[in-house]
Amino acid sequence: MSLRFHLAYKNIKRLRDILSIMLKHGFKPLIESLKLTGMLTMSQRVLGIKAKQGKEELTSPVRLRLAIEELGPTFIKFGQILSTRADILPQEYITELLKLQDSVPAFPFKDVVRAIELEFKRPVSELFTSIDQTPIAAASIAQVHRATTLAGEDVVIKIKRPGIERTIDTDTAILNYLARLAYKYIHETRIYDPTAVVDEFSRVIKRELDLTLEASFTEKFRFNFADDARVTVPMVYWDLTGKSVLTMQRMDGIKISDVGRLRQEGIDTEGIARLVAEVFFRQVFEFSTFHGDLHSGNIFVIGKDHIALVDFGIVGRIDAEMKQYLADILISFVSEDFEKLTRVYLKMGILPEGVDRAAFEREYYDTMQHYFGRPFKHVKMGELMLDYIRLASRYNIRLPKDLLLFDKCLLELEGLAKILYPEVSILKESEPYAKKLYKERMSPTRFAKDALASLSDYKDMMYSYPANIDQIMRKFIDDKVRIEFMHRGLEDFIGEVDRSSNRLTFGVILAALIVGSSLVIASDAAPLIFGFPAFGLLGFIVASLLGFWLAFQILRSGKF
Repeated sequence: MSLRFHLAYKNIKRLRDILSIMLKHGFKPLIESLKLTGMLTMSQRVLGIKAKQGKEELTSPVRLRLAIEELGPTFIKFGQILSTRADILPQEYITELLKLQDSVPAFPFKDVVRAIELEFKRPVSELFTSIDQTPIAAASIAQVHRATTLAGEDVVIKIKRPGIERTIDTDTAILNYLARLAYKYIHETRIYDPTAVVDEFSRVIKRELDLTLEASFTEKFRFNFADDARVTVPMVYWDLTGKSVLTMQRMDGIKISDVGRLRQEGIDTEGIARLVAEVFFRQVFEFSTFHGDLHSGNIFVIGKDHIALVDFGIVGRIDAEMKQYLADILISFVSEDFEKLTRVYLKMGILPEGVDRAAFEREYYDTMQHYFGRPFKHVKMGELMLDYIRLASRYNIRLPKDLLLFDKCLLELEGLAKILYPEVSILKESEPYAKKLYKERMSPTRFAKDALASLSDYKDMMYSYPANIDQIMRKFIDDKVRIEFMHRGLEDFIGEVDRSSNRLTFGVILAALIVGSSLVIASDAAPLIFGFPAFGLLGFIVASLLGFWLAFQILRSGKF
């Protein structure tokens, strides 16, 4: 109750705006499930908001996307993060959330100038010879303007939106509150830990607020592809870059999804589709770091067999172990080695205690039968990974977040390939990299390297073993050993006990107030009102109000 009061007191207008938009797009049952109908106006509760014409024909995923777009920058970013969580949302929701466009109204040019001068403590005229007043893109975190440096170089400037930190802090606080309500009242969400999802989103979006971090990733990718003339990553101008301003080399090209214009320019769309797939898998299997936001707005075609990558605000990382898993998955799938495929998937997740492994294997085998035997061009790798992620979720197998981001990128990649050249197989394009990694792992040099690493670990363990044993024995001797117990599933019980005891205490106080007031009235003590003692009447009035309030709370909870 205190959390809700504190949040409503600080952000009541924003919370009500959010609930009104949810109601407008047909999510009244969700509002009721979260016990937030009390935050709506009386007319909204009784009549609701009349849906726009044709709204009833829209599917739930479409209505969710429209609601998120209307809720603004923070929620658009949150929706984009949710599009990576195939373990939480069905595929139709994932597909729809991938359509979210991070595009919002531009902020005034005077704020652009103010932000640049505030960042560098110098007039704009001492930094740039010109800046276009009309932005080429306006997103939730920042907007982008063309400019020219004092040296005459064509650049783009990314400027952080004024007041965005305050907006994000407010909305993430409300999201965290809604997540807690979901955990409390919607038991089906507990398996996904909604507060942890919001916390992870908060960490991601706050990293994006520091544009120097994006600049560092841009430089890293530029270095990685320095030997590949087919891929261009913009150069960062570090002397014109800070936490709120990022200046980069200007990339002029054709948006990769503009197939008509590409063909007019004589560009082979099949070759571009294969190139984009190759570039992605090279990032994953060679560099262990990949672009985490592969929508069409971040890839430009700047010539025949030549693309440019921009916007490195979201980046995924794949460690050595996960790379081996992915290589094994791809090779096992191509060879239709189901047994190996199952073993790899089982190792990838953290198996909960008591999981029915045989049932998992049977269900997974049935799922894989939909894919085995198909020609490569008819296999969608993203859907394959989605099927496993959902199956793992049903068995409470937790998967690494970067694997979920990897799958989201596969879905985006397959969507682009379908636009450019539908016959391209993403699975086939990944095969050379998987085989190369597999061969490297099986080489004698790799075996020797792994053996030496294991020996080093054993040596460290043997050195530390006596000290660890000595430390444990000292704790036993000094009576400093502690045993901690954890309870599971008792949160609701404890909450009910607290509420019941509070109501009982309240009832006792109420009864004492009534008895005390009765004694005062019986004593005829002055002062008098209408011939009755004033303090006795006041006590009865207060007791009546508190009694009605207690009855209302009990009735509203639905528990008598």
